[in-house]
Amino acid sequence: DAEVIEAYDYPLIMRKLYNSTNGQKGAFVVVTNSSWGIDQADPNQYPLWCAYYDTLGAQGILSCAATTNNNANVDLVGDMPTACPSDFMVSVGRTNKKDGVEGGTGPINVDLGAPGVQIYTTSANSYTTTTGTSFSSPLAAGIIALMYSAPCADIAGLSKSNPAQAALLMKKYLLDGVDKL
Repeated sequence: DAEVIEAYDYPLIMRKLYNSTNGQKGAFVVVTNSSWGIDQADPNQYPLWCAYYDTLGAQGILSCAATTNNNANVDLVGDMPTACPSDFMVSVGRTNKKDGVEGGTGPINVDLGAPGVQIYTTSANSYTTTTGTSFSSPLAAGIIALMYSAPCADIAGLSKSNPAQAALLMKKYLLDGVDKL
């Protein structure tokens, strides 16, 4: 728990500073990505880790997390951090080129799927394809950041007056815009 909280501390400090100075200092951090975790872990065994997503969310930060790459229902077997019960958590599974679901699933704890099968990427002086939710989750985080970049005075104002509500609204917009599989 301590190492995880330490990792998230910097984005939290930067967003708190941004919020308290009306954007004059700090950074407008709106989302983090976790392409790591613990397969088959019970969130009840990590109460501080799970609670920290609410701490981040109170400042306006959503947290995307990659679910397991194993073919498992994380609602039944557990997964950290994707099974944490925070409203500010966006749990991301992977899909293939035909929008088929692969890897970790769970109608309760997996919010959406994003491309993560045979992803074209760089590799030691060449290109290759690889697979994993570690590609899916940062894609979802990037989409959230892109959503915040749209010129919308209402969201910009809400992000300053009530950052937590703005974050939850952006999560709602994201989830309302995905295909239900």
